[in-house]
Amino acid sequence: MTAGPSDTSPFQLPPEFYDPEPSGGPQPPDRRNKLLLQGLGLVGVAVLSGLLFWAVQPSHVAGVAEAQAPQGVVAGKYTFVRVAGPATDANCAQHAFGKTQTFLQTHPCQQLVRSLYRTTTKDGTVAVVSVVDVKMPSADATQQLRTLTSQDNTGNITDLLKDGGVTATDMPTTDQLQDGGYASTTNGDVTTITLSAFVGAHQDKAALKDISTDALGLTGK
Repeated sequence: MTAGPSDTSPFQLPPEFYDPEPSGGPQPPDRRNKLLLQGLGLVGVAVLSGLLFWAVQPSHVAGVAEAQAPQGVVAGKYTFVRVAGPATDANCAQHAFGKTQTFLQTHPCQQLVRSLYRTTTKDGTVAVVSVVDVKMPSADATQQLRTLTSQDNTGNITDLLKDGGVTATDMPTTDQLQDGGYASTTNGDVTTITLSAFVGAHQDKAALKDISTDALGLTGK
């Protein structure tokens, strides 16, 4: 008997497994058991293959994010690419110096998030930007921190270059960052501080100030 459309097995089993019994009567038990085992084996292989295919898909691996190439973030005029961080800490005073450290010892922060970005100007000059977000316990403390760090010789939050662990090459020194372009802002209980410096000996305070101001838009990105 040839299987018609209505006789087709959903698991594509051999026709003899689902065809009606021959007119000669029931098949021997051994033959029926053999066919049954063959059919179950085919079903098992199909199910196992489907599970294996599903399991190896990256989006289905629990707790593992797919690796992505660095992507530029446009904050305003410039496009920034993260090269280090974000590094999160709850002890801000440990990562500060000068009067800023003293202030944070008496006014502990709630969270510190630091990152390093790279950007390129229209003339091809490369700059590195330190972006620091400090979450304080109150809006008043937030403003005090901003006012303090905006003054000369009052210290600051240390950048990731100073704390080490940055593997990116062609970076300025931490002293160049601290003496480069500065900008800051507050948003509720968060103070954002940005510092920038050009790679190499290039100096342009006005351009660095512009880059640091633009980088304030990287907060939360």
